[in-house]
Amino acid sequence: MSGLKAQVLEALEQVVDPCSITAGAPISVIDMGMINDVAVDAQGGVDISMRATSAMCTMIAGIMAGVETQVGRVEGVRDVRVKLTSGSLWTEAEMTDRGRRILEERRARSRRELPVVPYELKRREAQLRAAAAESR
Repeated sequence: MSGLKAQVLEALEQVVDPCSITAGAPISVIDMGMINDVAVDAQGGVDISMRATSAMCTMIAGIMAGVETQVGRVEGVRDVRVKLTSGSLWTEAEMTDRGRRILEERRARSRRELPVVPYELKRREAQLRAAAAESR
């Protein structure tokens, strides 16, 4: 890998998916698995292909602009072209091990902060219905 490409990849580590920030688990576009390909030519041109995490993602234009800005700051980069690939569906399987670890730590913290027992609500509703039926 060229030195410039390594610097571009480091810059991409600084671009964080805004939804992951909102969820309390900031994860870079690299660790999210949103970057499909990075190509760097000899003149400092950088082509980046990326995917959204959802077809309904309203933040993708801002994320792409962040990618362009961060990579554009790398010394030696002359031009940055970011394109969104269609037909490439994102899943958690696209995430790096580090990204999955960050997400799992956040999920574990959520479970500790707000424990949810599966089917607890349905069980409680059934109890209330039974009690209401007995009181008639």
